[in-house]
Amino acid sequence: MEKTIFKLKKIFLIILSLYTMVFFNSCTKQIMNEYYSQKSNYVNASGIVAHISYNDDKSALYLGFSDLNPRFDDDSFKIVGDNLLIAQNNGVDKKIRIGDRVDFITAPRYFGDGYVFPIVGLSINNDELLNFENGFYNLLKWLDD
Repeated sequence: MEKTIFKLKKIFLIILSLYTMVFFNSCTKQIMNEYYSQKSNYVNASGIVAHISYNDDKSALYLGFSDLNPRFDDDSFKIVGDNLLIAQNNGVDKKIRIGDRVDFITAPRYFGDGYVFPIVGLSINNDELLNFENGFYNLLKWLDD
């Protein structure tokens, strides 16, 4: 009887933990959507490219910067979804190299450990690889998926 009660308590705690994780995940997603849907949260920035890499399935391009202006809580940024396709079609892989100064637009709120700021506008030497209006719209669409 005690083993049965112990097992039921254990199952209840597991279910409660899963429910709590789902609840907090949906709250975070809602907060992110609200934050990113406000154009006033985006800032123009520039930095020298210190790192370039794709994730394993090539669905995100990560850019790390030094000499960031303005300063951010982190120096890592990413391009995802349709924004990545647009940047690739505009030659991001050939036009941006380590050591280049790049101008970009991002929203600098930090959403936890491992979070990477999104890039929604990108240019190098006045060559626009991703414009803000498209980047903004595509990020919101990507967040809804």
